[in-house]
Amino acid sequence: MPTINQLVRKGRHSKVEKSNSPALNIGYNSRKKLQTKVASPQKRGVATRVG
Repeated sequence: MPTINQLVRKGRHSKVEKSNSPALNIGYNSRKKLQTKVASPQKRGVATRVG
């Protein structure tokens, strides 16, 4: 266990949650060729046909 002095100096940090699907958290504006930080939940699904 850390000492009180160690906790005063650095403290405790909460874990950062990672997304299981990071590509769905990013939108893409193809006209401006920019990525946007708007989530795109409508992209989640199952690919039934490729090509």
